[in-house]
Amino acid sequence: MKKITLLITVLLLSLSLFSMPAFAENPLVGSWSNEKIKLTIKANHKYTYTVKILGVKKTFIGKWSTKGKTLTFNYTLLGKRTKAATYSFSKGNLLLKQNGKTSHLKRR
Repeated sequence: MKKITLLITVLLLSLSLFSMPAFAENPLVGSWSNEKIKLTIKANHKYTYTVKILGVKKTFIGKWSTKGKTLTFNYTLLGKRTKAATYSFSKGNLLLKQNGKTSHLKRR
């Protein structure tokens, strides 16, 4: 009887572990935008960043990473480049702060 109870307990614990996602979903993953910026962050650590400056759109594609509250974008433009910004969330919006300026991006 004890063996059956132990077996059932182990099976129930296994089922609960396998039903949980392997990795917690990152809240940064998704599509974000405002009037000037469109940002798509993918779970595979790739991103697309399109910015409109003086009516001209420029798109950057690369890999992203985080450490603490710092979001780093790695891309190639005349060599390898890195841009970093601190991030936070407010009322469901993504706030990116870089060089004293904050960009408010809404989830699309």
